[in-house]
Amino acid sequence: MGVERTPLPHLPFPVPFSFFGNPLLLLLILGLASCRPPPPPLHLPPSFSFNDLASGQPFDTASLRGKLVLLNLWAAWSPASAKELPELVAIHEKFSPRGLVVLGICLDDAPSAGLLVFAERHGIHYPLLRPGPQTLDLLEPLETIPYTILLTPQGKILQRFRGPLKGADLRSAVEKNL
Repeated sequence: MGVERTPLPHLPFPVPFSFFGNPLLLLLILGLASCRPPPPPLHLPPSFSFNDLASGQPFDTASLRGKLVLLNLWAAWSPASAKELPELVAIHEKFSPRGLVVLGICLDDAPSAGLLVFAERHGIHYPLLRPGPQTLDLLEPLETIPYTILLTPQGKILQRFRGPLKGADLRSAVEKNL
């Protein structure tokens, strides 16, 4: 008596119909077929660069080594960016004495003077930067603005926050890693 075999769409081998009678065996087969090693941790390369928004001069990223860093990518034209600014300012004030570095990465094409006035009106006193030529490529995938990334002291991307921040989530992540 022959066993009828049918290929399952995600399995690289045919499975006899008789296996479908044993759900545990089927789950084991499906589980093994879908096992993939986790992706390697993301590290920021040494060429990661920014320019100071006010002066246009390169920002010294060497000063970030060994510190927990929060990169907030924002734009003045984004209502969601403006909505989360009070939370970012509060986090900067609370955690910067403990070693957190908050950097505002401006993705806006507006003149720097106008962006600095916008920042002053919102009480931003952490460094405001523009991304260097390849920086945004290194942070892919950017899915939305605002977009916030928490980096370990070793430069590994620890967590990504898409859209307006939930203050409790960000505070928890910062406290856990300081």
